[in-house]
Amino acid sequence: MSAIYLDEFRDELRRLGDIVWKRAHRTPMLIVLGKTAELVDEANNKSWNGKTVIATPSGEVRHMALVDRVFVVEKAPHSPRGPIVVGRSDETDVPIPEYSISKRHCFFEFLPEGIMVTDCGSTNGTFVGNQRLAPGERALVRDGETLSLGRFAFRFCTAPGFYTQVKSRLL
Repeated sequence: MSAIYLDEFRDELRRLGDIVWKRAHRTPMLIVLGKTAELVDEANNKSWNGKTVIATPSGEVRHMALVDRVFVVEKAPHSPRGPIVVGRSDETDVPIPEYSISKRHCFFEFLPEGIMVTDCGSTNGTFVGNQRLAPGERALVRDGETLSLGRFAFRFCTAPGFYTQVKSRLL
């Protein structure tokens, strides 16, 4: 796959057309939304409800190389059977070049009840929406759901959801 940014996928869709593009992209994707930040109650200097927010797309965030980057959620060639491992290491199935993401951060499993994500005991945590997963804890992820890994927020997209995301950029 040569496209790595959302706009490159948009251009590819424009060039190939819907049918060919959908055949080429049949796996879930993670789209980098931006940096996450913890809300702080400045008066009491405490975390506010433990919620995670995404920094606005201006200033520093606009210039970060990871924003709008797309990571394919699939097994790497020649990797052993098992779940799809996400992390900073090149030895994972989905390597993400970011220091706040652990070498083996989390993994995805395709189960009869749906796609599950499990934290691997990461240093900075795995969040599904606003819920932090305990090490070894699994959570169901749905299309369009926000995952936070390290200091970045990602949108999890199934193949049809990713198509919708890319198609919306054509307008």
